Amino acid sequence: MRRDIFDTHYEAIYKYILYLTNDCHLAHDLLQETFYRYYQKNYDANERLYLLKIARNLVYDHYRRKKLIGFFTLKKEPPANAKLPEEVTLQNAENETLYNALQQIKTNYREVVILRYIEQYSVKETAQILNTTEVKVKNDTARGLKALRELLGGVRNA
Repeated sequence: MRRDIFDTHYEAIYKYILYLTNDCHLAHDLLQETFYRYYQKNYDANERLYLLKIARNLVYDHYRRKKLIGFFTLKKEPPANAKLPEEVTLQNAENETLYNALQQIKTNYREVVILRYIEQYSVKETAQILNTTEVKVKNDTARGLKALRELLGGVRNA
């Protein structure tokens, strides 16, 4: 059963951590720690929700420990040597453009847009993962999409 949980969710959790850190080595380390902590607690319901919460907290904790001021000041380019599960590459120029634009918007907008449109979580699930209200998720989503549209020059419907 534990192997099924890992096989089912590792790719999505890895991508989520990678979007937040832009470091494939750190993402692997935090992915392992995420599943380790998940298995210690033996959550029964909504595995992915708890895995994302754990992953998000681990990313924040990592940067908090390092006391990095620019928590989400990410590189302008995605990792060059990435493929799932070992390396994640962004497939085409459109994805790269979107990825670069995501790095330029506020952290809370970025998280909401990633969870809502890349990971395809509902407003309610996103609010649970981020420990916030559904109203804040809706507001941050609207503001994040507006910021992306401005950065992308209205080229894309975000």
